[in-house]
Amino acid sequence: MTLESTLNRHELNSSASSIRIFSLGELRSLSSPSYLIHKIIPEKGLVYLVAGPSSKKTFVAIHMACCIQTSTHFFGHPVKQGNAVYIAAEGLSGIQKRVEAWQNTQNIAVPEEYFSIIPSAINLADKSKQADLFSCLSRLEGSLGSLDFIVIDTLSRCLLGDENSPKDMSTFVDACSKLITRFECSILVVHHTAKSGTSGLRGHGSLEGAADLGLQIRNGKKDQFVLKLDAKPPKDDEPAEDIHLQADVVDLRSTLGIDAQGKPITSLALKSIGAGVPEPEATHRPIPAKTILSETIKSFLCKGPVERKTILMQIEAFDPKASSHAVDRALDSLFEAGLIYKPKRGVYALTKLGLDIRH
Repeated sequence: MTLESTLNRHELNSSASSIRIFSLGELRSLSSPSYLIHKIIPEKGLVYLVAGPSSKKTFVAIHMACCIQTSTHFFGHPVKQGNAVYIAAEGLSGIQKRVEAWQNTQNIAVPEEYFSIIPSAINLADKSKQADLFSCLSRLEGSLGSLDFIVIDTLSRCLLGDENSPKDMSTFVDACSKLITRFECSILVVHHTAKSGTSGLRGHGSLEGAADLGLQIRNGKKDQFVLKLDAKPPKDDEPAEDIHLQADVVDLRSTLGIDAQGKPITSLALKSIGAGVPEPEATHRPIPAKTILSETIKSFLCKGPVERKTILMQIEAFDPKASSHAVDRALDSLFEAGLIYKPKRGVYALTKLGLDIRH
């Protein structure tokens, strides 16, 4: 690039337009992706955490918020300190216990005046409610100096419209983008999996499309579970390895006392257990005996035509329990499907279709 073209580019970028123009060389000089939690929460990024009901989503989100507020490693991942705001749309009652359990197990105090909680749902699909939230957060920013990490727990409680509506979900996502731009913060949206039972996000795909990174909890109803860090991999980086976690009960009677029944107040705290938690085994239906028999017959015919009596002898050696009637039914089925043919009476061979499928 000549000096003249460099000057012209600088003049373009210094104009009143908000559009920046970069050369390839300038792009190389830009910094690599930066994170609040390395490879998990990008700075000024939108991240979702998805799991089924009662799958410890809030425990994971609070653990993240406490780590960011205190600059404590998140299960081995370096953390940049920042001020956290937790929108506890599903209730305030458990937040104090969960933060207390985190402090108890980490032996680290969360600075109470900097960790902020909004104990109510805010309909981010409503423009007037958005304005109220921005006004509230602006005052908080003025008091604390910065807002760096906002948790929305959960999406369903902060979107009182239709999750499946492109308009309502896009308005919610747009509100998140405006929060990120205005406060230069990162946002974690806690959400539920699809009602169909798949592991995808519930509702319209606007959030999936807009998110910089997606997290997912597997086996969250069990004491040991997996936090997957590549439900949606980072846009500009390699995904981190899954984190295998265990939830332990923490006795909080020394700080929170006992409940109305005279029992110690307790909560759960998370700890890493390495990679010792296996993924759930896929449940496979048993292969029908007829299918096994048909596949065995096709394997016998791979090298060329075979007489029926030879097939019977080979099947008997392979599976003594298989009857001649079962073999004949399997042969008839393969013949009707066009996978075998009879080059002459009592002899069977694979058709081109059967040979292609076999290969």
